[in-house]
Amino acid sequence: MNITKENILAKVGSYDILNHYLLPYHNESRLIGGKNISNPFLSEKQDTPSFNIFPAMGTGEWRYNDFATGDSGSCFDLVMKLKNLSFPEALAAINADMNLFLDNNTNIVATAPPTPIVKEKVVDEFDKMKPAKRFTITKRDYDTNDWAFWGKFKINKETLDKFNVVALASYSAYNKEGKPYEIKAFGGKLMYAYDNGDWTKIYKPLDDKKYKFQFLGIKEANYIFGWKHLPEKDDLVFITGGEKDVLTLVSNGFNAITLNSETANLQDDTAEELKQRFKNVVVLYDNDATGVKQSKHLSSLYKIHRLQLPKIPNNGKDISDYFAQGGTIENLQALIEETLKTSISEIEEVEKFIYNAVELMEMGEVETRYLMEPIFPQKGSAVIAGKPDTGKSQFARQLCIQVALGIKDFIGFEIVPLHNKSIYIATEDNLEATRFLLGKQMYGLGEKVKENLRFMFADTMEQEEILTQLEAALIEQPADLVVIDSFGDIFKGGDTNNNMAMRNTVKTFDKIAKHHNCLILFVHHINKGAYRTAPGQEHIQGGAGLVQKVRLAIQLSEGDGNTRYFTVVKGNYCPKEYKQNSLELNFSEETFLFSTEGKLIPTSELGTQPDFNKNEEKYNELEEVANTIFGDRMINYGNFVKEYCSLTGKSVATAKRVIANLRKLEIIVESNGAFRLNKKTELILSDDNPFEDDDNGIAF
Repeated sequence: MNITKENILAKVGSYDILNHYLLPYHNESRLIGGKNISNPFLSEKQDTPSFNIFPAMGTGEWRYNDFATGDSGSCFDLVMKLKNLSFPEALAAINADMNLFLDNNTNIVATAPPTPIVKEKVVDEFDKMKPAKRFTITKRDYDTNDWAFWGKFKINKETLDKFNVVALASYSAYNKEGKPYEIKAFGGKLMYAYDNGDWTKIYKPLDDKKYKFQFLGIKEANYIFGWKHLPEKDDLVFITGGEKDVLTLVSNGFNAITLNSETANLQDDTAEELKQRFKNVVVLYDNDATGVKQSKHLSSLYKIHRLQLPKIPNNGKDISDYFAQGGTIENLQALIEETLKTSISEIEEVEKFIYNAVELMEMGEVETRYLMEPIFPQKGSAVIAGKPDTGKSQFARQLCIQVALGIKDFIGFEIVPLHNKSIYIATEDNLEATRFLLGKQMYGLGEKVKENLRFMFADTMEQEEILTQLEAALIEQPADLVVIDSFGDIFKGGDTNNNMAMRNTVKTFDKIAKHHNCLILFVHHINKGAYRTAPGQEHIQGGAGLVQKVRLAIQLSEGDGNTRYFTVVKGNYCPKEYKQNSLELNFSEETFLFSTEGKLIPTSELGTQPDFNKNEEKYNELEEVANTIFGDRMINYGNFVKEYCSLTGKSVATAKRVIANLRKLEIIVESNGAFRLNKKTELILSDDNPFEDDDNGIAF
């Protein structure tokens, strides 16, 4: 067989030829159509790849696109250009390189003429052209399609005219080799230009991301779109992520500029001028990973505010999407006011991991901010632990409520939130039980509920889903406090004695807390056998692994009657008196609220407190509960749980343990799928604890 184009393609496809010769320029085992790789015709590897292959429509032939030069060609053109060969020479090279074993002794038949290749550099005439002469834009009038596009972002004609944004019928320019080309807006294709005279930026909003933008001419240094339209002085200016975002904000009554990209930095003198001309400078980037990271960087670098957009429907991510999806100026103003509450001095430094000794010594004293002065830190993770039914869930919920309501005094300490917003994640109590408990506490406080207290019911969620939902909730609306009740349900690792698994779980949530500048408080249990000893961090389940990673650990323990003790078992920044002494609290069975008269008791004395957990006492308490609920009635399992929760305000989990104990002790008996009182029961006490529990404690 002769070495012809047809015979080569009969043995090997155009894709395989392209893949073979492009192997040195990509890291894939096989090229992916449309996926850019480093340009093989450039001497250095590209940071932003500009070369790909694609199947031609209609023929199925694979071809290449060179976006750096505007060239496109066949697999044979590629070999010719890569190896600087003629067409027949390229055919012979493919035959040899790919071991096709076509007849080398037969004259090579060139069945297709080679594609002309322009190898010379841009012609001198092109080099001498003024930037404005290197391209041409053909404008057209705006039509209904244009207004449908711009209108959904609330962008008006006045703003488009002000910023010289024009609709295009076509544009023409030269590629890097001096070859002219033209792009036309066929079939209703939308094309616009941010026209700057000697240079312009093309915007094709409906094209793929890599084709949306193109600069024509020579872009001015330190390009800042919107700068020349800023007032001399004003209260507020936004730094946004793109030209369209600037147009959106200006059309809605705000000042705004954008740099060339979200990853670009302000010049120091530009940042300083903005801060002198405007009372508040706010970074407003996309709410994706890149936008969040870079906005934090700019905020920290120049000590300016950053605004985090809420979660936007339909995968929206920027301020234009915010308005397109129904966002209002009023809600944006509220977000701005919330953002500006943070003082400039409180803006975080850019995260840094390595410091030299001089940097450390020059940092000076770092002020610690608190959510509850001087116990609960503003951000990070903390844990409150105790035996069942000490009221730790009620304690955490009360703190959530008071943060959201703006009630400053909590058990004698001042709450100092930034946002007055909180989230309570319930992994045990269902919606009905939570409504009841919340109602009791709100009634006790004499307050009405507010929307800035949110509840997430996660009893069926795994850790990954909880993390996803929490992240979305915090993006949608910031919070000062997130309570997770309880830690055991979100722990991923099985064995609480696995220190590494405990640390990793805390670390995962701690990262979210620090990212969103809030406190995550875990509700947790203490170890079996620790009920009658003085509080200590070693008593918390998973002690070493968990306590080492949280900033604050609280133990809540029982005293006589409704007395409880609040003990700081770990608090790096807590005053000494609260580490050595426990605060005496009163727990109301009527309102499920905690209060205090401020009495401190040495923590070491709590281990000698009277034993309130004797079996006989607990039996009598269980019997009293059973008599109250059952009386002469038959009650099924589900109704008992509901009535118990309603009567006591305790959790569903507690109710289930109570009915298990009632059955084990034969205080109640089963009949036809329901339960009734057993009138002939006697308590037989032994050395063994007859009571069913989860943590070596009676159910309530």
